[in-house]
Amino acid sequence: MHYKQVLKVWDLLPLEDIPRLAKRLEGIFERYTDDFISHCNEKCLEGDLEVPKTWKTSFDIARYKSCSSNEIGSNSNPGGPDGSYYVENSKVSDSLLLMKFYSLSSSVVSHLLSDRDGRELELPFEVTDEELEIILFQRSTFILGRSGTGKTTVLTMKLFKKEHLFHMVTEGLDDVIDNTSKDISRRNSIADDIKSVGDGVGDAKKTVLRQLFVTVSPKLCYAVKHHVTHLKSFASGGKYSAEGSSVDIEDIDDAAQFKDIPNSLFDIPPKSYPLVITFFKFLMMLDGTMGNSYFERFSDMRQLLQEKVGNSGSISAQTLIRTKEVNFEKFCAVYWPRFNEKIKNKLDSSRVFTEIISHIKGSLQAGKSRDGSLSREDYVNLSEGRISTLNRQKRDVIYDIFEGYEKMKAANGDFDMADFVNDLHLRLKTYKYEGEAMDFVYIDEVQDLTMRQIALFKHICRNVEEGFVFSGDTAQTIARGIDFRFEDIRSLFYNEFVLASRGTGNDRSEKGQISKIFHLNQNFRTHAGVLNLAQSVIDLLYRFFPSFIDLLSHETSLIYGEAPILLESGNDENAIVTIFGNSGNLRSSFVGFGAEQSARALEFQDVLLYNFFGSSPLKNKWRVVYEFMKEQDLLDVNSPSFPSFTPARHNVLCSELKQLYVAITRTRQRLWICENVEEFSRPMFDYWMKKGLVQVRKLDDSLAQAMQVSSSPEEWKSRVSPSSYKCNLAFALPFVGATQLLREGNYEMATMCFERAGDERGEKLSKAAGLKAAADRMHSSNPEMASVARRQAAEIFESIGKAEYAAECFYMLKEYDRAAEVYAKGCHFSKCLSACTKGKLFDMGLHYIQYWKQHGTADQRCREMDTIEQEFLESCACHYYELNDRRAMMRYVRAFDSMSSVRTFLINLGCLDELLSLEVESGNFLEAAGIAKLKGELVLQADLLGKGGHFKEASLLILWFVFANSLWSNGSKGWPLKPFLQKEELLTKAKLLAKDVSDQFYEFVHTEAEILLNSQHNLFEIHQILDSSRRHSSIRGEMLSARKILDMHLHLNTSKYLWENDLVSDFARLSERNFLNNQVSAETLVYFWNFWKDMIVNIFKFLARLEMQGVTEYREFGEFCLNYMGVKREFNNLNAIYFLMNPDAQWARDIPRKFIRREGSDKQQPRKSGRPTKPNPKYHEEQ
Repeated sequence: MHYKQVLKVWDLLPLEDIPRLAKRLEGIFERYTDDFISHCNEKCLEGDLEVPKTWKTSFDIARYKSCSSNEIGSNSNPGGPDGSYYVENSKVSDSLLLMKFYSLSSSVVSHLLSDRDGRELELPFEVTDEELEIILFQRSTFILGRSGTGKTTVLTMKLFKKEHLFHMVTEGLDDVIDNTSKDISRRNSIADDIKSVGDGVGDAKKTVLRQLFVTVSPKLCYAVKHHVTHLKSFASGGKYSAEGSSVDIEDIDDAAQFKDIPNSLFDIPPKSYPLVITFFKFLMMLDGTMGNSYFERFSDMRQLLQEKVGNSGSISAQTLIRTKEVNFEKFCAVYWPRFNEKIKNKLDSSRVFTEIISHIKGSLQAGKSRDGSLSREDYVNLSEGRISTLNRQKRDVIYDIFEGYEKMKAANGDFDMADFVNDLHLRLKTYKYEGEAMDFVYIDEVQDLTMRQIALFKHICRNVEEGFVFSGDTAQTIARGIDFRFEDIRSLFYNEFVLASRGTGNDRSEKGQISKIFHLNQNFRTHAGVLNLAQSVIDLLYRFFPSFIDLLSHETSLIYGEAPILLESGNDENAIVTIFGNSGNLRSSFVGFGAEQSARALEFQDVLLYNFFGSSPLKNKWRVVYEFMKEQDLLDVNSPSFPSFTPARHNVLCSELKQLYVAITRTRQRLWICENVEEFSRPMFDYWMKKGLVQVRKLDDSLAQAMQVSSSPEEWKSRVSPSSYKCNLAFALPFVGATQLLREGNYEMATMCFERAGDERGEKLSKAAGLKAAADRMHSSNPEMASVARRQAAEIFESIGKAEYAAECFYMLKEYDRAAEVYAKGCHFSKCLSACTKGKLFDMGLHYIQYWKQHGTADQRCREMDTIEQEFLESCACHYYELNDRRAMMRYVRAFDSMSSVRTFLINLGCLDELLSLEVESGNFLEAAGIAKLKGELVLQADLLGKGGHFKEASLLILWFVFANSLWSNGSKGWPLKPFLQKEELLTKAKLLAKDVSDQFYEFVHTEAEILLNSQHNLFEIHQILDSSRRHSSIRGEMLSARKILDMHLHLNTSKYLWENDLVSDFARLSERNFLNNQVSAETLVYFWNFWKDMIVNIFKFLARLEMQGVTEYREFGEFCLNYMGVKREFNNLNAIYFLMNPDAQWARDIPRKFIRREGSDKQQPRKSGRPTKPNPKYHEEQ
C-alpha cells in the first residue's frame, strides 16, 4: 500500500475569514486518528527543502476514529438518533468534506491558463480510496451502490483514466503504460489499443480509443456527456475543443444531443469518442448497422426512415417511433382498459407489464425460443421457482393477457421495446456484426434494462476480460417492466459474455475469474437524516421482497443533518396553497415524485414530497407495513388492524417502495412530506415516527415562510453549475435554473421559472415543449386531443422562431404544406423537401429548389444537400412516371443537378425518347447517338454522329445499314441486293459525310455506294470497282463485286462464251482484256470462281475461331459475315453480344426463341422511392 503526503488547499479567503474556517477544520481534524495525524505531521528534508514524504505499508492507515464515546473529543459534532457521531455538522452545500479537490500538476495549470474567456473548466478531481480501487481495477467490473454514492462518478473517471492514458501513449509517453490495462483481447500493452481510422483527408490516419458509455436516462446522458467532453479536452491537452460538441441550449428533444452521431455503428466520427449515448440511441445505431431497419415493417415509417436529415436520421421518424412504442403509460391508457374487469381486479397493470417485458419476452430463456417469448408452459412453470411470487393460476391469466396484448399490438401497428430487442438478437444471430468494435463499454443505471437488453452488448465488444463496467442499484428500479437483482447481471455476464467468447457453453472451471461486485456505501449527495429515512424504506424491501433487491450495508454520511419533516395541514387545508400562496404561478399541474417521470439522476436542494401515498395505487394496502412494525416491536397496544403480507396481493408494494426511495434521495438538504389523505399515509408515518426518523410540524404561515427563499429573475432563468448552485427551495426545484429544467423535460416548472424571470420567450418555449410532450403521450390513447395539443405547440414554436420544432409538429399532424413552409422559413432545406415528398407537394418542392439555387449562399449548400435535392427530384419524377405522365416527369428531370444523373435515371426507366430529345436539345449529339444506338435506330444514330462531327463513323454506319437492308428487307433471302425506301438518299448522305473526312475515304465510300446501289454495270465497270475495293482493302467490296461477276457469267448462255484457243497462263490479264470488250470465257469463270471460293473458305476459317478470344486472323472476313447477316457485335467485359438489326430476316426465322432476347425483356421497373438502379442497355434482339 502506498501513502504520500500532500499539501491541501481548502480555500482562498480574506484574512478576517480565516479563523472561522480554521475552527471548522479543527472540528474535522479531531475526528482523525492519532496515527493519521502523526503521518501528516512527519517531515522529510532534502537539504534545507521540505518535500512530501512517502510510505509503503502492508496495512491501511485509518483516517477517522471509531464512534465510541471515549474517542470523541469535546468539540465533536452531535450524534444522531441512533447514537452515531458525524465528522461534520453543516449544510450539504457548505460541507468541507464534500468539497472536490484537484491534484495541482503542470498539465492542470496549463489547462487552467488555456481558458481566456472565463468559461468554467472541468478537471478530474480526487476520489476516495474506495472509488480509486474500482477505477484502477483492471478487469470487467460490477458496481453496486445506493443513490448518491458516486457510481456515475466512478464510471466517468474510469473512462477518463483510459482516455488520458491513451492520449499520453499516442503522444509517445511510453512510461505511463505500467498503469494501464494488462490485456485487451489478449494483447500486452495499451499501445495495442490504438486503432487507425481514416480522418477523411487523403491517406492520413489517426488513432482513436473506442469507449462507449450508455444509460437509459437522456437527462443523465446529457450530464455525463457534458462532463466527459470537458474531461476529454483536459486529457488531450486542450487539443480537443469541448465547445465543438455542445448542444443547442434550447434543444428540447433527446435526439438533438446526438445530431452529429449517425444511426449506425459504421464510420463513427473519431471526434465522437468517447461515445456517450442513451440506450435507445444505442438500439437505433445497432438497428442501422444490421441491414434493413426493424421499423421498415411499418408502412408509415418507411418514407421517414429514408430521409437523410443530418447524421442521425429524421427527428420526425424518431418521434413517430416513440408514438408507436408501447411503454407502461401507453399500456395502461390504451391496452389495459380493453381487458376483462374481472381479470384486472385480480392483477395490477404494473405487475402484468413487468411480467410481459422482463420475463415472457425479456428473459434469457425467452431468447432461446423461436419467436423470442416463453411458451405458456415454460412461463407457468416459473411459479415453481424459489423467488416466484405468482402461482400457476395467476401466471396462466397473465399469459392470456399477453396473447391478447400481442394481437392488439399487431393490429394497431405498435411495438414494445422487447419486440425491437428480440429482432436485433435475431439479426445478430443470423448475420455477423461488422460495425465498429468497442474497446470499453460502461453501462450506468443497468437496473433499468432487461436481461435480453443487456445481452446485446456482447456483440459490440470482444474485450470480455476487462472491457465492461456495469453500474446500478436495484433499489432504484423505477422503470416499469424491469425486474431482477444485480447478482443476475453477474450470472448473465458469465454465461452470455465470458462463455460465449471462449466458444463453449458448459465449461465452468474458470467461473472464479469473474470479478466480485464492488459496493459503494458512502453518500456524497445528502446528510444522515435523509439517509436514515431512506434506509427505513430499504428495510421494508428487504423484509417483503428480498428477491428483488440486493443486500447492501447501510449507506454512510460524514455529515449530520436534521430529520425530514412531516407536515400536518389542519382543517384539510390544501398544503400547496399554504406553502406557495394562491398566486396561480404553479397552476394546477404540480408534479410529484410518485409520477412515472420520477426525477432519478437529478439532485434537488430541497424537496417537497406531496401526496405520494394519496396518489399511490396501493391505497389502504399500505397497512401491511404494520406487520413489519410488529416484528420489530414498534406497535402500540391500540394500533390499528392490518392484513398479512401476501406476495400476490401486495406485489405493487415493491415498485412503490422503490419509487418512494428514489423520491426521498433526491434532496440534498431538506425534505418535507405532506399528504392530504391521512388514511393512506398513516402506516408509513407511524413507522417513521416510531423509529424517530422524522419531525412532525404543523403547517402554518410561519413555517411556510421559513420554507420559502426568494430568487432574482436571473436566478430563476439561469443555468447554475453544480459547483456554485443556488436553490429555489420552496418550489422543490433542482440546483439548475429554468433552462436546465427545460432540457430535463420538467416543462411545467420550467414555464413557471421563465415566467418569474420575466422571460416571455423561454416561457413560451417551455409551454410549447410541454404541449408537444403531452401530444406524444396521447398519440394513440386520445388522437383528437393529441392533435389539438400538437397544433397549439406548433403555433407557439413558430411564433418564437423555433421553425424546426414547429414544422415537426405540422408534419406529425400530416399538414405537410405548413411543415414545408415553416421548414423553408427556417432554412431547413432537406427537411422541407422531405415534407414535400411525404405530402406529394412536388411543385412546391421544385419551387423551393429553384429559389435556393438562385438566392442561396454557398454556405447553405453542401454535398449532402445536393444528394437530398436529387433524391427529391427523382422521387417526383418516378411519381409521374408511374402515372404515365411523361411531360410532368420531364419537368423534374430537367431540374436534376447533372446530365449524368439524368442519363442514369431515364435509361433505367427505359425513357429513351425523352433522353434522346433532351440530349439533342442540349447539343450533346454524341450522347444522343448513343441513345439512338440503345433504341436500335441506326440511321438516327448516324445522323447524330454526323452532327457531332464524327463523319467517318456516321458514313460507315450508313453503309453497314444499307448493306444489311439490301439483303434482308422486304422478304429478301440474302441475295441479290435489292432497293428499299431511302436507299439512294442514304448512300448520297454517306458520300457527303465522307467528303469531310478525306479524298481517299471519299473514294472508298463512293466505291461502296456504287456496289450497294446495284446499278446496271458492264463487266469492265464491275472489274474496276473490284480493283478499287482491293486498293481500299474492302472485303465487302471484293466479295460483292466478285459475286456480281460470277452472276453475269452464270446468267449468260454458254454459247456466247469466248473460247480461247491458246493455253492461258495469266488469268488476271485475260480477264481484263475480255471484260474490256464485255466478254466472258470459261477461263474467266474458273478464275473468279476460285477467287470467290477462297474468300468463302476464309469465312469458314473465321467461324471456326469464333469462340476464341484474342484471335485477329481473318477478322475482316468475320466482320463481313456479321454485316452480311445484319448483326452487330459489341463487347461487355470481354463477353461478345450480338445484336440483330432485322429480327424478321429470313435466316433468323428458324432460330429457336431461347437464343433470342427481344428488346425490353430486361427493362427495369422504377422503385417506389429513391434512386433508380443501374440500367442494362436495350437493343432489338440478342443472340
